[in-house]
Amino acid sequence: MKISRRELTRRAAFAAAAFGVTGLSADAQQRGQGAAAPTPAPLPPPDALKSEMLMDLILETGGPGGGAVGSRQIVPVIGGTFEGPKLRGKVLPPGGDWLVRTSETVRVLDVRTLLLTDDDQRIYLSYRGVLYTPAGAPRYQRVGMLFETASEKYGWLNQIIAVGVGYTVPQRVPYRVFQIL
Repeated sequence: MKISRRELTRRAAFAAAAFGVTGLSADAQQRGQGAAAPTPAPLPPPDALKSEMLMDLILETGGPGGGAVGSRQIVPVIGGTFEGPKLRGKVLPPGGDWLVRTSETVRVLDVRTLLLTDDDQRIYLSYRGVLYTPAGAPRYQRVGMLFETASEKYGWLNQIIAVGVGYTVPQRVPYRVFQIL
C-alpha cells in the first residue's frame, strides 16, 4: 500500500502530537521534516513537597451499609462539612467508600462524594488511600484527592492534587486536606 506524501505528513504530525514532540516549525510540520527542539537542561529534583492547607473535611457515614462482600465493604457517606481558607460548605448524599481490607491492619479506601459550597456550587470529590492500624502504634491514614467541577469560581480545583491526613473525631471520618503546590 502506497502512502501519499500528504498522508505521511498528517500521520507524522499526529504521532508527534500524541508523543509530545515539540519544537517543529509550522513549515517543517507541514513538510513532515525537522527535529524536536533540543532537550532542556534537567532541573534538580525537589527537596520536599510544598503544600498549603486547603480545608478540613469531616464526613458522616451511615454505618457498614451493604456490609462486607468478600474483602470489600461498602460504607455510605451520608453528609458532613468542609471548611478552609478558600471554600466551605457541606457534603451531600449519596456518597460512599468502597474499601477493601487487605489484611487485619490495612484497608484501601476508595471514596466518592459530592460537595456543595456555601455559595451553591457543586464539586465532585474522589479519593483513594490507605488506612493502616498497627498494634501498639498510631493509626496511619493518608489519601490522594481529585476534584471535578463545572464552577468557574472553583475551576482551579480541577487542576490540583490534594492530600488528606486522617485524624480522630468521634463517630466521624475527618481529614486535614493540603493542596500540593
